[in-house]
Amino acid sequence: MPGLWLAGCSKVENAGRPAELLGDFTFIQVSDLHSPMAASRATVARIGGLGEIELTPFNLRVPRPDFVLATGDLNEFGGGNGWWEEYLSYWQDCKLPVYPQLGNHDNTWRAGLKSLRELGHAAAYSFDWRGAHFVGLMTATLQDPRPSVGEETLLWLQQDLKKVGPKTPVFVFQHHPLGGREFASRYDYDRLLDVLRGYNTVLILAGHSHGYAYRSIHGMDQMTGGSTFGPNAGLAVVSVKDHTLRAAYWKNDQPAPHHKLIEKPIPPAAAQLRVEITEPAFRSVVGSTLSLAAQLTGAEAVDKVTWTINDEQHGELTLTGGGTKWRASGSAQIGGLLPGAHYLRIEFHQGDRIHSRSTHFFFEPTSRPTAWRAYLAASSKVTPTVADGVVYVGANDGRLHAFQAETGKTLWSVHTGAEILAQPLVEGDRVYVANGLGEVSAFNQTGRKQWTFTAGDAVYSSPVWAAGRVVFGCNDGKLYAVDAATGQPAWTNADAAYAIESKPFVADGRIYFGAWDQHIRCVDARDGKLIWKRISEGVRAATAAHRYYSPGDAMPVVAEDKLHIADRNYRLTILDAATGEPLGAATKVAATGLSEDGLFVYQRRTDGSLVKTDSAGKELWAVPAAMNAIPTAPVEKMGWSMWPAPPGQCLRLLPPTAGCSGGIKCLHDYSSCHRW
Repeated sequence: MPGLWLAGCSKVENAGRPAELLGDFTFIQVSDLHSPMAASRATVARIGGLGEIELTPFNLRVPRPDFVLATGDLNEFGGGNGWWEEYLSYWQDCKLPVYPQLGNHDNTWRAGLKSLRELGHAAAYSFDWRGAHFVGLMTATLQDPRPSVGEETLLWLQQDLKKVGPKTPVFVFQHHPLGGREFASRYDYDRLLDVLRGYNTVLILAGHSHGYAYRSIHGMDQMTGGSTFGPNAGLAVVSVKDHTLRAAYWKNDQPAPHHKLIEKPIPPAAAQLRVEITEPAFRSVVGSTLSLAAQLTGAEAVDKVTWTINDEQHGELTLTGGGTKWRASGSAQIGGLLPGAHYLRIEFHQGDRIHSRSTHFFFEPTSRPTAWRAYLAASSKVTPTVADGVVYVGANDGRLHAFQAETGKTLWSVHTGAEILAQPLVEGDRVYVANGLGEVSAFNQTGRKQWTFTAGDAVYSSPVWAAGRVVFGCNDGKLYAVDAATGQPAWTNADAAYAIESKPFVADGRIYFGAWDQHIRCVDARDGKLIWKRISEGVRAATAAHRYYSPGDAMPVVAEDKLHIADRNYRLTILDAATGEPLGAATKVAATGLSEDGLFVYQRRTDGSLVKTDSAGKELWAVPAAMNAIPTAPVEKMGWSMWPAPPGQCLRLLPPTAGCSGGIKCLHDYSSCHRW
């Protein structure tokens, strides 16, 4: 695939020049190809033969395109089963460099980051072209349909943009448009905008909507690039000519680009307007009264200054100053907030323009102090493991951390080479951890690597212990067992037809797991031979796209010889663990957890409740609980049931005998209660 392989970020033309030295160039944006769509292949086939292009809305003729940006959803279902190779084949006759980024369809069921790396790219990468700087950001969350901007992405971006300074024109390309409601909170993308505002950010190019449109996002120009199939089948043409940016959409049924998206002169440098929050300090710990202070530099007039916390609590600040420097101050009463992290945005209003800045702080009542908190310098969706007084947790930057459970002191930290999404396994004096390169490694208790086994694709399935072997699923659809002492392969089960993301469950010499191929399976722990398989209830109930509703990410549990597992249709399947025969079902279940004694099951419900059942699925009690569809299991520990709550809530606890007579309380003497 010459075009794609050429675009390995090695071709740099006149990098880092100020805007007045910007050269002319043209590029194509394609988005939402959803391989293996035949119509997408036909759209892409047009690109290689393009010559000069008439931009009809501007009455302007521009040169042959120089390169292509592909803004995500390159595949329909994660790129497995040969679909990634199908996508690559679209470009085999295109002689242009192609710079792709991943979308939610590329990352949800089988995250394609490993495939992206094999093209020479990363979750975040950049290249330069004739005086402009291009940044590709992966806003698609790994193994999750929701968008996000990770801490590791922001840290990388800050370092990357320091190389170009405030004058070089910057173009950002990513899958998800900013401003959408799919982000966990506005703060998720506000943090990104705060970084970009310090530079000469010319345009954000996104996809996801399958529509072609322009929109200003809090003062930043953004366009979406349609889709290569469907009613809007086509591509976007972007031109930089004589220091002017122009973009138009070109539907396949039109003779030339016909729909104007944007036209504007490229600024010579970043805007001089700058908002700074001086109180509270970034990540500071505060009490019930929050002092607020901010300043704006570069504006000649300001009408008012407002603040908002979590986009739920609002107020106005006192404005002072003049000329081009303005100050605002005030306070907010926040005693009603849950303890933990919260985000703040301060906005200076200037007519219909708003200049803003965001930050976050920790609210900590003196009556309920947090024992400790640790900054990972990366996002993390890993369940920590606590063993022998040590907390082990992995992060998206590839680091495995070990903290002293009592104090939070860092004992050691090692870089594994790629993102860690699987819970570390601790057994004896070793810690076993998996990463996005497909590497499963054993470390001793000081962080020294003992061995590494490499599977066929990324390993996001949490390893489990099975009689001296470490067992885990893989995005290549295989279940692996390796010798825990040496890392040598013991057996491999290849019965699944798609990625295995969920954590397996071991009971009575058998291993149970779900996969993104609609099935639940039971194999023999000794040799990996299949004992039985069964389609989940949610797949049976689906009328189309059955594999999307697979039991793929919520782990199974076995209570009194009965297996419970949730799928992505939020149906619970209950099976005889020995035979796989159906025993029951339930709806609105996102995940299940096992009681400490192994006799009862907790259901995480999508209707806002936590339910405890017996092994047959009979409800024992149910309580209101702020939970959503995240497939994370409730956990019972020391007589309390615990579950991570949805964005904006704390880690919560309930007594096991509840109708909640003991009430709901936050856990503060165990770990940092935080918003996520």
